[in-house]
Amino acid sequence: MLQVVMHSPTLTEAARRLHVSQPAISKQLKQLQADLGFVLFERQGHQLIPTFEARAMLDQVARVNASLDVLNRLAGEFRAARRGHIQIGCISSAAMHLLPKALKATLSAESQMLCTVHTGNTAQVVEWVETQQIDIAVALKVRNAERFAYTPLLELRLECLLPATHPLAARRSLTPQDLAPYPVIGIDLPPIVLPGPEAPAWDDMLRSVHIRVDSAQVACSMAEAGLGIAVADSMTVAASACKSLVRRSLEHPYRTEIGVYRPSYRPRITMVDELMAALRAEASDLAPLRPKRRKRSAA
Repeated sequence: MLQVVMHSPTLTEAARRLHVSQPAISKQLKQLQADLGFVLFERQGHQLIPTFEARAMLDQVARVNASLDVLNRLAGEFRAARRGHIQIGCISSAAMHLLPKALKATLSAESQMLCTVHTGNTAQVVEWVETQQIDIAVALKVRNAERFAYTPLLELRLECLLPATHPLAARRSLTPQDLAPYPVIGIDLPPIVLPGPEAPAWDDMLRSVHIRVDSAQVACSMAEAGLGIAVADSMTVAASACKSLVRRSLEHPYRTEIGVYRPSYRPRITMVDELMAALRAEASDLAPLRPKRRKRSAA
């Protein structure tokens, strides 16, 4: 009822959508406000304007409804005698570069397993894990990841993607100082993945960032278009490298990792364990480059 009232211009319209009388919905709304102990709507003319409390409650109602949708789908699958349904949450970069081959190695052509992939940013994916909406998630490591069933999958470092004909392509590893004379496309890293407030911004040492984006894939696409050198996470750079674009390690202290999250109360599914093993195998091909150690000069 709350959702319908909030999205209807008047109580009369809400009653029509709910197939009840207007007095009946008014009575239910008054009773709900009395039970909660605060006002949900303020009347302005013929319209009801939702209060801050009503909007906050609606957000929680949406989450509950999402969980109920999962339960309803699961019940429908049991009635139809399906083998099962796996819900996967994934950040976009992992969905593009890690998940496809891992799923191919896990799902057989004869399998009747239904697999649904939901993509979002790390904060959204972790929230899906917390609210038990998914069976497995792939996302960046967050602060306090130990609160979840978290398994490290792949270390991520900063790497450079640049044309094979670029003057810096002749070097095996680069420093921020090397990049200074050239245009750089940099990514904004979400605060949720940083180890703590004392960690410096990743681009403190880079003064030649001409374009800033919030997607590593976008940064690499811009490098391919010739807009500059992309500085992005090693997984996306590794997947984007080709004959015309080469990857080079960047000597920078920034480190994070991507990993697998499992919800606490979802039923265990054998295929999810198999998918985890396939993700580990695929991750090994996207490992970051290791900068060659510089030889110490003789004393």
